[in-house]
Amino acid sequence: MTDPDSYMLAAARSAAKTELLKGFLWLLGGGLVSGITYLAADPGGTYVVFWGALAYGAFRFLRALYFWANPSALIRKA
Repeated sequence: MTDPDSYMLAAARSAAKTELLKGFLWLLGGGLVSGITYLAADPGGTYVVFWGALAYGAFRFLRALYFWANPSALIRKA
């Protein structure tokens, strides 16, 4: 029989890993769309940088990285 604490730590780490992926995808999506608008702009023209998506993705990724490294912190938060 497994220890309940180790199960909780594994579940917290798994949840953090999922959040890492979601944060990375937000960062990637914001970067790709920003890059596409940059490439589509005329020389000297304007383009759009999706700061919101980039900042949200970075925040989510870094928070998930912290919780992945410290799964007990995520358990306490829950």
